[in-house]
Amino acid sequence: MFELLTVRIFAAIVLLDCFHVSVGCAQDAKDNPQEKADKAEAIQPLQYVAPKQIEMLIGVRLSPADLNMVSTIVTTVFPAEWPEQKVEVVEVSVPPAFQHGFRDLPGGNKQLLLQAAVLPARSTVEATIKVRVEKSQIVGPTETDQFVRPKRPGRDVKNYLGNSPFIEATSTEVKKIVREIDAKEPETEWKRIEMLYDWVRDKIVYTRGDLKSVKQAIKDKTGDCEEMTSTFVALCRAADVPARCVWIPGHCYPEFYLEDAEGNGYWFPCQAAGTRNFGSMPDHLPILQKGDRFKVPEDKDLLRYLNDFVKSEERYPLGAAKPKVEFIRTLLGDAAKLPPPDQGAEKR
Repeated sequence: MFELLTVRIFAAIVLLDCFHVSVGCAQDAKDNPQEKADKAEAIQPLQYVAPKQIEMLIGVRLSPADLNMVSTIVTTVFPAEWPEQKVEVVEVSVPPAFQHGFRDLPGGNKQLLLQAAVLPARSTVEATIKVRVEKSQIVGPTETDQFVRPKRPGRDVKNYLGNSPFIEATSTEVKKIVREIDAKEPETEWKRIEMLYDWVRDKIVYTRGDLKSVKQAIKDKTGDCEEMTSTFVALCRAADVPARCVWIPGHCYPEFYLEDAEGNGYWFPCQAAGTRNFGSMPDHLPILQKGDRFKVPEDKDLLRYLNDFVKSEERYPLGAAKPKVEFIRTLLGDAAKLPPPDQGAEKR
């Protein structure tokens, strides 16, 4: 009996000690937010924070002039869902003459599709959709040594390794710059890409102007957000790192793709023109499209953008007035007052 009582007391002491250890560990974790943050980053290196809602009107306004418009098809880019972006349709203002729908495209992009059998001459028809976009800022990783180039990229990722319209990733000029960076023996893949990024920001002088190719931008050493973004994308691709353009109203910026030690892939954003942000993105403007190499049924060529498109079957005789077409992509409310994201880029 005494031995049994001793065993029970010993077991109770052990359980009590375990309880104290558990409580202590839990309390330590609670009192150590940095440890919790480190564990969270180990799970997800990209953090999506400070979401903001922005409303936007998307659509088209058509005036058929002197002739009916017959079998009309209209397409325009439409915001899609991304890890940092949620999209909600809040109002559809499409007249009975139109049928509307959405076309999902490879790479996660989307188009608004409008079709009309007949649009009467000398009328004005407007079809719009109001969307509410919740866009989060992106905070990049603090520990970057683990990230490497993808060893076996999937088909969607491979699409961002070759040439695109105005982006000559396989050109001699682009490959030469990559060799110069590699000769400096960067310690990690992350540092290597950051050196390519800094080359663009140091060598390409921000200058507004007409769109030109990466080869021309490197030759001129000038360009705006499009040329600076395209040049960084080309350099990444020449370095076997997938990269793509991201388009927001009035601006674009690049993303590059790396994998962690477990083979999980991530798209990291950066700001080529404007305030320096590498691996993070503080912008709240809606994303219109990601990518720079598109194929759609309405065009036989590869496209840099998801172009606005209108097609009707009628032919206009000599001297006849042609329809007026106005695509609508309007930020509403306070968002309409936001400055361009690359404002002040000349002073970076």
